[in-house]
Amino acid sequence: MSLLSIDQLSKNTIGALFQQVQHIALGNFDRETSSGKILIPLFFEPSTRTRLSFETAMLRLGGQVLPVPDTIGLAISKGESLQDTIRVVSAFGDIIVMRHATESAVYLASEYASVPIINGGNGCDEHPTQTLLDLYTIQKEKGTIDGLNVALVGDLKHARTMHSLVKGLSYYQVTVFLISPEELRLPEQLREVLCQRQVTFIETPNLQEILRELDVIYLVMLQHHRIPDPATVVRLQREYYRITPDLLTHAKPDVTILHPLVRREEVAPEVDALPNAAYFRQAQNGIVVRMALLYQMLKGDFC
Repeated sequence: MSLLSIDQLSKNTIGALFQQVQHIALGNFDRETSSGKILIPLFFEPSTRTRLSFETAMLRLGGQVLPVPDTIGLAISKGESLQDTIRVVSAFGDIIVMRHATESAVYLASEYASVPIINGGNGCDEHPTQTLLDLYTIQKEKGTIDGLNVALVGDLKHARTMHSLVKGLSYYQVTVFLISPEELRLPEQLREVLCQRQVTFIETPNLQEILRELDVIYLVMLQHHRIPDPATVVRLQREYYRITPDLLTHAKPDVTILHPLVRREEVAPEVDALPNAAYFRQAQNGIVVRMALLYQMLKGDFC
């Protein structure tokens, strides 16, 4: 079974995955499950953390990674269809992680693949495995997810990490604060998800006015590469959110700061030294969470 959207999961399946993470972290897994298995990373957009953590995860499980070149090194650069590429490539391995700028591409690929596909990010739509590691990080940092006040801050319109995380958080008893400029608000269909699942959420452009209420601040960079007008990017960047040590003096002392990275100017480097700056731990958690996911999928236990 492929993982294309966080919608495929439930609170129970996420909880079961996190239990598997605990076993994996202690080395309690059967390497024979992954021995001889091959991961194929198909990344049609740049990636550091997602690609490398998946490759590291597969290697640590005892599997192998097929060294796939950049798009220019594939026949798709000559005009081969995505369908044909997927048909051929899926015959070379056991599981594919795919990232693509077009939102529908990963769904199209899943129709033609003969092996499971994991969505490593599809345009502005979703990034489900990022949400899994985000939820795991929140649970690990705070001891729970239920009962927390979680702020999602920044470009809620274009950031796929935010879109999946909204869905993931909706399985829990949380209050979600949606903090963004008016033109970068969360898409209406995702606000409807929160309403349908009876999640309390508050929208405001002002981070400071609700800062003292927050247990978790999850910030994302302005998705400048998704905004076609350069002048709009420049204007939004001038007024974009920025987390600094001074700002955090007005927050709870133990507020957890998360960021999926890449970081630009929205988190000051001085924040890195604070004990509640968890974004590098968050990135590191991606390895063990993706190990658990790959392990379950290779065993046929996923979902």
